Amino acid sequence: MNGEWRRVLLYIGGMMGPLGTFVMLPMIPELRDTFSVTTSQIGWALNVYLVPFAGLLLVSGTLGDKWGRVRTLRTAVALYALATLGCALAPNYGWFLAARAGQGVMNAFITPLLLATLTETAPTGGVGRIVGRYAACQALGQLAAPMLGGIGADTNWRFAYVATAAIGAVIALLLPASAPEADPDDRRQADAPPRFQSLMRRPTLLVAATALLCALGPIGARILVSLSGRDVVGLTGSQVGALLLAGGLAGMAAAPLWGIALDRLGGLRAATIAIAVCSGLVALLPAAGAAWKLAVLWFVTGAATQSVVVSFQSLASVAAPDNRAGALSFTLSLRFGGHALGAVIWLPVFAFSPAGAYIGSAVVGAMAVVTVLASRIDTSGQR
Repeated sequence: MNGEWRRVLLYIGGMMGPLGTFVMLPMIPELRDTFSVTTSQIGWALNVYLVPFAGLLLVSGTLGDKWGRVRTLRTAVALYALATLGCALAPNYGWFLAARAGQGVMNAFITPLLLATLTETAPTGGVGRIVGRYAACQALGQLAAPMLGGIGADTNWRFAYVATAAIGAVIALLLPASAPEADPDDRRQADAPPRFQSLMRRPTLLVAATALLCALGPIGARILVSLSGRDVVGLTGSQVGALLLAGGLAGMAAAPLWGIALDRLGGLRAATIAIAVCSGLVALLPAAGAAWKLAVLWFVTGAATQSVVVSFQSLASVAAPDNRAGALSFTLSLRFGGHALGAVIWLPVFAFSPAGAYIGSAVVGAMAVVTVLASRIDTSGQR
């Protein structure tokens, strides 16, 4: 398998996390009936995945590099496939929850190690292009998950997990035994084992803080848009689903294009532009009082949110060259923590004032502009 096909396989691997996370959502009634549990109890199936996933991301990248990145990645993908098969074969709800937790643990290693392996091989000035393609594959996984879950709901929910496990098993078998050739500078820095202390440097902390603020603010606005669609504009559930799907498609299309733009503009400038534009668009969302206005504005905002993700992931990939995977996993952990915190903060605000929730999210985005500029790091790795 040549180097280019190795990269394609790593890109496809980026679909695994979103696919495993969200495939269950359309199948909640079937899972509830199979295991004779309540709707609130089914919610634990999402929490037991996300909690160990977000928690382990704080250290998983650094640990994976200490243990050997390629070996750890292949093992994690194989065990992820095995845990997914465990979901399909679960005889009771306890078994299902344990298998879901196993998925979350393994994905905490898969996501940062895949992205670190890809960006380590990027030519000078080419990090954005690679991260953009990877982000597009992740967006594709987010879009494919409800489709596969919907088919499972209409046939047999266990088949959806069997299919997901099969995809993971094939990827684990085909992953190269060695990483694609890295640049000489990266190889020299890889000679020293990665240290957790490298994550405590000012640039890495500020990029991670940027991800936290972006998730707490503008890129977490999807949940507010879904509420606006139902409670303010009066859309049906399926119409809101189509609205969110359109934003996701826009993001998937924008990610690789913004990656190219990022390489041309420079990571710091591109990140500043993306965050500022996304925050401005979120601030405009309360003015969308009609369905078509909300649809158009969210389509554009969906593209902007994915551009923000490409930006801070690109910066994180070069923030700590001696611990690339660790910086990525640390940044992603704070991102998902921001999403969780955003739901707690903005939903009560929305109930009182929808416009206040959107404006608050935009203000947090303005704070992210400050932190990313303060990091003074670019995708060239120069500070």
